[in-house]
Amino acid sequence: MDDYCRVLIIDDEFIMRQGMKHMLEWEKEGFQIVGEASNGQEGLLLVEERKPHIVLTDIVMPVIDGIEFSDIMGKRYPDIQLIILSSYDKFEYVKATLLNGAADYVLKPTLNPEILLNTLHKAVDRIPGFQLNSRKEVPFAGQAEKFLLGFQEKLDEVTFSQCFPHTFFRLLALNVREAAGRRKEEMSSVQNMLVSYYKEKEDYVTLPVFLNEGILCVIINYRRKDEQAVITDAEDVSGRICRAYPRAFLVLSLNFTDKQEMRRHYRQEVTKEMARAFYYPERHLLITKGYQEDGAVRRFEFETYTRLLSQRHHGEALEMFEEYVRYLLKCQMEEERLKNLARNLLYNYLIELENHFSIDSDSLKEKYFAMLDEAVWLDRFEEALDQIISGLKLILEQNCSADDGRIIAMKQYVASHYQEPLDLSDIAEQFGLSYHYLSSYFSQTAKEGFNEYLNKLRIEHAMNLLRESDMSIAEIGCAAGYSEHSYFCRVFKKMTGDTPSGFRRREKLRER
Repeated sequence: MDDYCRVLIIDDEFIMRQGMKHMLEWEKEGFQIVGEASNGQEGLLLVEERKPHIVLTDIVMPVIDGIEFSDIMGKRYPDIQLIILSSYDKFEYVKATLLNGAADYVLKPTLNPEILLNTLHKAVDRIPGFQLNSRKEVPFAGQAEKFLLGFQEKLDEVTFSQCFPHTFFRLLALNVREAAGRRKEEMSSVQNMLVSYYKEKEDYVTLPVFLNEGILCVIINYRRKDEQAVITDAEDVSGRICRAYPRAFLVLSLNFTDKQEMRRHYRQEVTKEMARAFYYPERHLLITKGYQEDGAVRRFEFETYTRLLSQRHHGEALEMFEEYVRYLLKCQMEEERLKNLARNLLYNYLIELENHFSIDSDSLKEKYFAMLDEAVWLDRFEEALDQIISGLKLILEQNCSADDGRIIAMKQYVASHYQEPLDLSDIAEQFGLSYHYLSSYFSQTAKEGFNEYLNKLRIEHAMNLLRESDMSIAEIGCAAGYSEHSYFCRVFKKMTGDTPSGFRRREKLRER
């Protein structure tokens, strides 16, 4: 493979990297993609390891962007040809990279196979003494990769009959990235353990194919008499890998005979079971039972959840959250979907707690989200969930008891100052309570809004004055906190069903 022109792709967008990988039949054109990275720092590590002839790199990336990357490349690796990928048509964005020695640049919005290939050929022309050798045929692994990922409709029967002479097939897949604990420096070692193991097998044919998202899939082609040997070897290699990398989890498909069915088995059996590795902490190899339709997952009643939170029924909302997440665990929802949904519900819960209580939701989000992310197995996730639920219950106990004291003090203040102009936002600030929380308290706990609560106090005081004093109606209205006589009369009638003067007459008659 040394006669290929080696190409490294660096872009922080996974879809963009996949698009470029499948835009050309690279090997047929004489190129070989030797790696891909999501930022300049990862790219520099791969440049040192893979020794590419050409690097395709985005200009806007995290950690080390394209401009800084081009500067480092120009100083350390001046012979490597750099092609800049830019989403902007302004020359200023790429000028610095060209000054740093980049060979050319391509605009992402206009990128197509013809432009990409022409740009690569220009870069090759700048490599002293390098002769590009085109191939008539794409290597088997490249064709199999395109087929499994859906970029090629069918496998070429004639070509692959030469590669796979036997009747039966199985697929053995390993998520190399997860097995290596997402440490890029360990991924090659994990990959080599699996590839090297099957290189030594002579009784059947194997073809390792490295797919997206760090999946290494070994296509196994064998005779019926070797069925048990294939299963035994899969158990053996999975045990070896897992002793070195405990997080490794391999999936072996059912056997099949039609090579054109390979993609269906990969998508419907292998990838689905690999996504459930989370639920098998004690197993390192899972042999699938064939395609099984997933059952319908009950929808979370998000509207009820948000309503409970807004009404300060935090305990009930927490019960909803816990019950649904545990239900999803029983359904064995895929790990990524499960954690995303749990984080989303938890985010909404913490935001509402911050609205109602004096808590730092950002620090709690960081802490709780990290606990969920670091739970790589089901039992650890359940432990993290228990700790989160306990922590939230403790927050509720502490803040509810503190709020009870502040609510009592606030009510005493209102009872002593109801004759004065009172505003809910001013009272909330004075007692260290959020306006939203205090408004919800009166609406839900006290079963009335703040204005209704205040009017109730004022009208009760006015009724006492109408019974016990000779003050005029206007004077009583002022004493009760109403500056407008007509408004006082309207509120009084609304709450008692009578006018102030009618109420006074009726009370006088009752005394007689």
